[in-house]
Amino acid sequence: MVQLRPERTNEQLQRFGSRMNKMIVGQPRAIDRITDSFSRLIAGIQDPEQPLLTMLFLGPTGVGKTETVRALAETIFGNRRAFTRISCQEYSAHYNISKLLGSPPGYVGGEIRPLLAQENLDRHHKKSLENQSGMICEAGGKLSRLFPPDSDRNLAIVLFDEIEKAHPKMWNLLLGILEDGRLVLGNNEEVDFTRAIVVLTTNVGSEAMGAHLTQSQIGFSAGSDANELNRNLEEAARRAARKVFPHEFLNRFDDLVTFQSLQEAHLFQILDNQIAQIHHRSLRCAEPFLLEVTPAAKRRLVEAGTDAKFGARPLKRVVEQRLVTPISRYICSDQIRKGDLITVDLNGEEFVFLKETGVTSWEELEGLGPFPPAKWARTDLGVKDDGGEKKEIVEHAVRVVAHAGVLEGVGAPE
Repeated sequence: MVQLRPERTNEQLQRFGSRMNKMIVGQPRAIDRITDSFSRLIAGIQDPEQPLLTMLFLGPTGVGKTETVRALAETIFGNRRAFTRISCQEYSAHYNISKLLGSPPGYVGGEIRPLLAQENLDRHHKKSLENQSGMICEAGGKLSRLFPPDSDRNLAIVLFDEIEKAHPKMWNLLLGILEDGRLVLGNNEEVDFTRAIVVLTTNVGSEAMGAHLTQSQIGFSAGSDANELNRNLEEAARRAARKVFPHEFLNRFDDLVTFQSLQEAHLFQILDNQIAQIHHRSLRCAEPFLLEVTPAAKRRLVEAGTDAKFGARPLKRVVEQRLVTPISRYICSDQIRKGDLITVDLNGEEFVFLKETGVTSWEELEGLGPFPPAKWARTDLGVKDDGGEKKEIVEHAVRVVAHAGVLEGVGAPE
């Protein structure tokens, strides 16, 4: 007999965990739990009479619970919006639940297809097959074997966001979905949830967790103190969930995943991701330009965007106010033009925006040649890299070629 090796994993499963950890900052334990659950899915040994996966995400607000579902959709389907989202605050009144199930024949609205209709759940998988995007379309992968393109089996991701804000009738509705993997609509059509990943998020216990965070000044603690705090947060979240939700409801989930509080290093990683997204947008705008943010400016942004109770959400607001809004004004006033390098720095407590002018026309570019034969594209400009390389591009001879790549990336003549 041969002993099985627990450290040996599937290559597709490794890439799944790696991609999720790259997109979701500061939640390695949660991603590990999700990866373990995903392994049960691709192994194909889950209960055929229940949904593929059912998970309840617990934790403070602003730590990435909903963003994890977007990352899951991007990994599986290649599109971060490829999931059916039910915003539960819209269903605080019991009569609004009819929007999910539809009205019976003959009633007002009976001709309108409900949100949880089968075709609405299946459409994201079908779109992924059309675009050949995501892990679901990888030839030879275990996921594509479970859901072959020529079958009528479609994988779906369904998110019930902030479930505690829904009317208790919604919880009763979910009991049937979580237990039997079936849902009967108002017109007696049956919806199959046995091919669905069902995720619920909740902010239950946020006040208790916020008190822990404020007392401990989370974001700037490390080591055993941070670990102890996260254990306290997890216990506070589970304790609060048991007070709000019936035990029969909590017992229907495959896994209760608690998200940890964010530390300072995580906020810097999240800031880098947000700056990368802004830089990507800057290369696609009417006046494409390069963007660099100095370490001093980054630290000031993190300081201004840190709030223990609200996680990373204030940071995004600060970035929009301190970076995006001023840059937008400079573009509108024609101070930023095509091919410029914009450096954001700190002067005392104020952000300053410095410009180095680049090539602005193809005629000017042709007068600066000759150039190396290699062709540059937007991806060569380091969209996700703010380590100073973009500065070097401008300061050296490669600067001209780099700006040619910017022009080429926005529809230069062939």
